[in-house]
Amino acid sequence: MWTDLARDPVFLACLVLVVGGLLALLATLGRRRDYPYVPADGLLTAAEQAFYAVLLEAAGEDYRVFTKVRFADIIRPEPGLGRKRYAAAFSRISSKHADFVLCDPATLVVLGVIELDDRSHERPSAQERDAFKDAALSAAGIPILRVPVARDYDAEELRENILQAFPGFAEPG
Repeated sequence: MWTDLARDPVFLACLVLVVGGLLALLATLGRRRDYPYVPADGLLTAAEQAFYAVLLEAAGEDYRVFTKVRFADIIRPEPGLGRKRYAAAFSRISSKHADFVLCDPATLVVLGVIELDDRSHERPSAQERDAFKDAALSAAGIPILRVPVARDYDAEELRENILQAFPGFAEPG
């Protein structure tokens, strides 16, 4: 009986397809173990998305707003630290990000950072992280504006706060 099936081209084609499918499935499962990732829900939380919409209005078309920017892309350890100190300083910033970064539209030079602070920032660990961010940005000469999460925001008031906090962020002329 098996010898008859082994000679049947339809059976052989089906067998090749089944075995190939099983091998592909096993390879996919192996890749999922090596790369156990799924898409994130979105770049911004609902609170950040609400703030972002008002921030875009406050910034106008004369300024660029970026979200979730790595600290290592905004600041870097100063030259001449030596390999160990440089690596330690870089390590402290490499996994941190800024919620919102405002830049000059022509040069993309960072004019300031805005952090949106919710209740989680009341925890001691978050306060330590915030203090580090504030100090690191200050050392690099980049102003930071901390905005508490709110139900709604006023774009004109936010723009005034930005103008006060960021000397390089001036009314377009």
